[in-house]
Amino acid sequence: MALGKQEILDQMRPSRIIWPILIGIAVIAFAIYKVMENGLNPITDINWTFEVLLWVILGFGVMIVRDIGYIWRLRLLTDGKLRWKSAIQVTLLWEFASALTPSVVGGSALAIFMLIKEKISAGRSTAIVFITIFLDELFYLIMLPISIILVGQESVFTRVNSDVGAFGMGVIVTFWVAYGVLFVYTTFLAFALFIRPQGTNLAFRRLFSTKLFRRWEKSGDKMAEELLLSSEEFRAKSVSYWIKAFSATFIAWMGRYLVLNAVLAAFTSLTFFEHTVAFARQAIMFVVMIVSPTPGSSGVAEGLFSRLFAEFSPAGYVLILATLWRLISYYPYLFVGPIILPGWVRRVFRKSRSSNPEAHETDMENKDRPTPKPAENLP
Repeated sequence: MALGKQEILDQMRPSRIIWPILIGIAVIAFAIYKVMENGLNPITDINWTFEVLLWVILGFGVMIVRDIGYIWRLRLLTDGKLRWKSAIQVTLLWEFASALTPSVVGGSALAIFMLIKEKISAGRSTAIVFITIFLDELFYLIMLPISIILVGQESVFTRVNSDVGAFGMGVIVTFWVAYGVLFVYTTFLAFALFIRPQGTNLAFRRLFSTKLFRRWEKSGDKMAEELLLSSEEFRAKSVSYWIKAFSATFIAWMGRYLVLNAVLAAFTSLTFFEHTVAFARQAIMFVVMIVSPTPGSSGVAEGLFSRLFAEFSPAGYVLILATLWRLISYYPYLFVGPIILPGWVRRVFRKSRSSNPEAHETDMENKDRPTPKPAENLP
């Protein structure tokens, strides 16, 4: 894997954190400008009650639940080899990496590297990351049709259909194309991990035997063998094991989605039906965010929010709500990541040297190992 200690620090250098923050500040400034342009004042005109504060606290609470779901899943997939502290650090740094990159890039390569540094083999680390992606996409593919059945397609796509012109049509086309791609990709992962892992092993071996990757052929073959063994092991897991893994995924994604519902409910009284509509519309938003070119979909997420949820917000304040939603669900990772990263780097590199006299050689081998870059799970 072409990542070492210095490369990790370079990928998370302050300049990369500054850009999404600057984009966020620009969005906040634009939101305030649009509100004041309409003769409104976000400080005095919005009814900032104790109930609003409780809903905002609930929003932060479900974000914590989301992280708990991811941490629990990581512990399950590593069979408890990751201690709770390590699982927490890896999960938060994974989210931090995802916040610094476009959604289509994500933090998967870094996640594989981190698991390797936590003394999990390269092949098993790759399998674990692929399985997390598979479970995330499976949740999405299942929940979207259920949501549409509950509220009807008309309710889900009303706001998009009302946007005449290129934007509305572009969102609809992007959504269905991306949904189809996710379906194909999820099917491919299921095939590669659970149905024909031998074929995946052969594909990796052929890849590393090509002229472009031949210099890594030895380590690539080793990773392919480890991936095959890990896939065979996961195939043998019990039904209860996969129920637990999907339950952890369900908890994490429900936490992710319900943040937005909490923000809307803070300022507008919503019925159960309206909550379900808002939940379903997030599926449109998240799948379009996958192709966003900005770090963590900064700017794009707020723009989509203002288009899809205007009817659920106080008149003229939809961008303020969008900003509050991102302040809860996105920006905390930009500040938590730099706090956790130095301690994690010191711990895993010190452990590598002290616990294994051949650690430096292993690090160099991992450093040269190219890593597949699967598509990331939704922000």
